[in-house]
Amino acid sequence: MKGKKINKNIVLLGIKHEVLKVEDLTLKEFKEKYSEKEQFYKGLHHVTTTKKAICLALELGIDNSCWYKRQLEKEGKLVESIENFFCPITGYKAKKLSTNPERFDLLKKTNQLKLF
Repeated sequence: MKGKKINKNIVLLGIKHEVLKVEDLTLKEFKEKYSEKEQFYKGLHHVTTTKKAICLALELGIDNSCWYKRQLEKEGKLVESIENFFCPITGYKAKKLSTNPERFDLLKKTNQLKLF
């Protein structure tokens, strides 16, 4: 079963607004200033969300983002959640991503009970 229904457009606007507010840029300026990989990195630094959500909010290529994600993980600059969450866009379970080191420990925590 899918997660609870959320207005996808409101979620996407909220993500875009938060990133652009912190960067103090318009979307056009943001795209001109940063490469697509840098946009992916910056977006996930300001908002912890799923890959699909950040890509749609910032109009980034989904296919390219798989490569960016892997490269940033190898560089130790991106962490994905241990737990699955419902993606606000697809409604299916997915990992949350962040490039903000202040959020890494939180994403690495699990709510699962440890038996041993």
